Order: sequence, then C-alpha cells, then structure tokens
Amino acid sequence: MEEQRREAAAANSAAGKPQIGGPFILVDQTGRPVTNLDYLGKYVLMYFGYTFCPDVCPEELEKMAKVVVPVFISCDPKRDSLKAIGEYVKEFHSDFVALTGTYEQIKRVAKAYRLYFSAPPRALDDDDTDYLVDHSIFFYLVDPNGKYCAHFGRQETAESVAAKIEEIAIDSRGN
Repeated sequence: MEEQRREAAAANSAAGKPQIGGPFILVDQTGRPVTNLDYLGKYVLMYFGYTFCPDVCPEELEKMAKVVVPVFISCDPKRDSLKAIGEYVKEFHSDFVALTGTYEQIKRVAKAYRLYFSAPPRALDDDDTDYLVDHSIFFYLVDPNGKYCAHFGRQETAESVAAKIEEIAIDSRGN
C-alpha cells in the first residue's frame, strides 16, 4: 500500500518542484536580524501579510497557529513597525515570529516565494496610512533543509494542513 502511494505521488510530480523560496535577510519583531539560515533543521510555515489587514490575514494566522509555530512576514513595512508586528502576532501564538524589512527586502523575499503583493503608490511615497495591501493568500511549508515543500490556501483547514505536514514529515524520514 505504501509503495503504491509513493508511485502515485511520483507519477503526479513529473513536472518537479516549483522554484519557490530562497535566501532572505529581514528583522524580527525585536529588531534582531533574521535569515533563512536561522530556520535550518526545522519545519517552518511562512505567511506574507500585514497588520492592518481587516480579515484574511487574521483568519490565516489563526489557522497556522493551530498547526505549528509560524513565521509572519509583513508586506507593508511602512506601517508595520517592529512594535506593531510584535503586538499583532501575539494575538495568534506566543511563539510566533514576525519579520519585516525595507520595501526592497520584502519585495525580494516575495519574489523568491512567488508571492504577489501590491501596495498603492501612497503606501510608499507619502504620509497617508489609510490603504489596503493586496496580496496572495498562501502560507508556505519549508523543510528542515530550507527547501519549499508545499503551500496552503484559504480552502485548507488547520486539520488538513496538520495532516499534510505530518505526511510530508513521515515521507521525508522514509527517504
């Protein structure tokens, strides 16, 4: 049975894994520099969002916090100060890690993860703080070697995410 499942999985992965993820340097909610290398040896769930998000980000972060200790990456560095992201993630899990950086740093990480985000011009150029940031609604599972494993969207439940992560972890031990 296990052999058949692996063969079926191999047949469905003929195109290979997408090139998602890569190196990054950001800062956490305490101002400490953080890189992708800090997470080697651990499974990590990453989500890109922003603290002013009225509905989707809180729903997704709540779901993630039920599964593992997750990482939140702000895609609104103008408004998302270290203090703001630190207070925001505490609402979901006490061990949540929140990361931010300059707009250019965030753009590079988003590109590496093939994440779409779009802030209006006033989000970069002036003092206006009343805007929304449009962004993809995925979180990414990164394996202990720092490689992309899977992504999860809004349709997933905390239970289905946990089951998929368990399946991936079991499969990786068998290889």
